[in-house]
Amino acid sequence: MTSVVEWGAREADALRAALRLTNEEFAEQLGVSVRSVAIWRKGGDAAISLQVQRIFDTVLESATNSQRARFAQLAGLSGAAGNADELRSRLDAATNLHSALGWLQSGRDDDAAAGVLAAAAQLDAAAGSRWRTAETDRSAVAKRLHQYYAAGFSDHWPVRVGLGDTDIDLTILSAGEWVGGPIDLQAGEGATRFAYDHAATVVPQPESDAWRRAAETRLAECLVQETRFVDGQLYRMTGWESQPDGVRTSFATGSFAQYALTVDLLEAETFAAAQSGNDELPLRDLMMPTVESVLAPGSRNCMGGALALTAFARPAQGPRPADFALLIQERGSKVLNASGRLAVIPKCFHEPTSEPTWEVSVGTSLARELEEELFGKAEVDTTLDTRRTIDPMHPDLLTGPMRYLTEAGSDAWSMECTGFGFNLLTGNYEFPCLVAVHDEEFWQRCGGDVESNWESERIILVSSQDEAGLRVLAHNPAWSDEGLFAFVLGLRRLHELHPERVALPHFEIGFTQ
Repeated sequence: MTSVVEWGAREADALRAALRLTNEEFAEQLGVSVRSVAIWRKGGDAAISLQVQRIFDTVLESATNSQRARFAQLAGLSGAAGNADELRSRLDAATNLHSALGWLQSGRDDDAAAGVLAAAAQLDAAAGSRWRTAETDRSAVAKRLHQYYAAGFSDHWPVRVGLGDTDIDLTILSAGEWVGGPIDLQAGEGATRFAYDHAATVVPQPESDAWRRAAETRLAECLVQETRFVDGQLYRMTGWESQPDGVRTSFATGSFAQYALTVDLLEAETFAAAQSGNDELPLRDLMMPTVESVLAPGSRNCMGGALALTAFARPAQGPRPADFALLIQERGSKVLNASGRLAVIPKCFHEPTSEPTWEVSVGTSLARELEEELFGKAEVDTTLDTRRTIDPMHPDLLTGPMRYLTEAGSDAWSMECTGFGFNLLTGNYEFPCLVAVHDEEFWQRCGGDVESNWESERIILVSSQDEAGLRVLAHNPAWSDEGLFAFVLGLRRLHELHPERVALPHFEIGFTQ
């Protein structure tokens, strides 16, 4: 059992942090003044009386195993001092996490950094987050969430993809009018469907000890596993309205860190519950307990984005007829969402660069991400680095492939939104899209410049004429739900545009009712 030869300020504050108590709560439990606890937190060297040391011994003996493990790490006992000091140094140097840590610290008396370090000390950097891997049963997650929200489904239902004699239930909440027809993102009318909400209010921080522990663990994972994480502005959805010609949405700007430390935690909780068989989902109960709350994006940090099936027209070559080269990515281990899963590419957060009011169309984010994820442009993602370029899509800064498309005009390529939905798993909004380059000359001249960035572990290229290959790909269990949603909608739309180039497998898009 962990024991202390002589209690000092460091050990005293480590015990407080391990028990996750405020100064006042710790003082009350020990029967000492709040001032004494404050002195220990500052590292004061005043001697601690034998009476109080005996109280410390009793409190430590009655602590749980996890609390004692945290204490040993924080106090530097049992050979853990070097590791604790190393983690503290790493956290001090991880300036990319400081904004998130500051927000987590706001409104609380205890030390959020100590909680992060305690969680980090128990993580295995090599093992990673098991719940993030592609081994998690996607169907089990969908079933769990469908059961959780079953009583609230009415006008909006989870999407079901029928592939031959197999039905795949997704965690995407949508409606018939939301997947009924494409929206041209390059046309002025399409841009009017997205509006900036200048009157949006700030989403308050959750009030829950369980949430604070989960948020501390998220930052600890980012620290230990070196997940790419920097706070920045994202578009936060504040409302939506269904109209005969489709859905219209409104956005304000919000913090990536606040998103990552709130509703984005629901994915981890749900995957862990699906793996363990646990029925309890306390974070979901707190932040997104009903279908009504899912459909009320303004009540949470509802971030999300666009993801597009990208298709490049190619001339016939050898036995292969004229087709489209379709690109699918396996998400890398350093991304925050859908790590290890299959997705279409690009897949991006919807975010502004310089002018939030005028960049609110998801087409703006999609074009920018096409440059970064496929055309080799340097990263300008606000969640990954500090802003350097005022207008990253200025004509002088375009890559060769994007300049070719821009100069060729709308006949050469199209960018369409093929649907809309809310992800029950994460609470994110999802805009599945199709980016189709219709000009065969592009592939001849620029195909060699198409490359993926750090977000992709690997790229899968499949021909639109390979019906069997497309069928096998659609059945792959490694898909993220939003990825498969975008893939089937994009493939359906591509077949509508070029039926002679697409050998479309039979599938149906419906709803779980």
